[in-house]
Amino acid sequence: MAITHTHNVSDLVVVNDGTDVVSEVQVTSVSVDDSNPSVLTTRSDQRFLVDTSGGASASGFVAYSSLNEATVLGWVNAKIAASNVEVNATASINSIKSPPSGANVSKSLPF
Repeated sequence: MAITHTHNVSDLVVVNDGTDVVSEVQVTSVSVDDSNPSVLTTRSDQRFLVDTSGGASASGFVAYSSLNEATVLGWVNAKIAASNVEVNATASINSIKSPPSGANVSKSLPF
């Protein structure tokens, strides 16, 4: 079965100087195994800093009111990938589907 990963912007933090330059992005990642979505779903929130050094005069600056989710995700996609959130979610889902056996187990007494 397939595991799908989706990432959505769930919060934006701006510089508190009236310019509304985004300084931090919160991303909610949801991973779902389609074989049993009600059990095999993980969710995590991560915050990523955005370079604000150029301020509102930076090349490619987009005004806050003109932002869309695709643009904001574009700023942090490399950081999402580097965070291994998808790798970790896949490992978590797979360990629920096929729990690892313990290194030690209790055994009945031989007497």
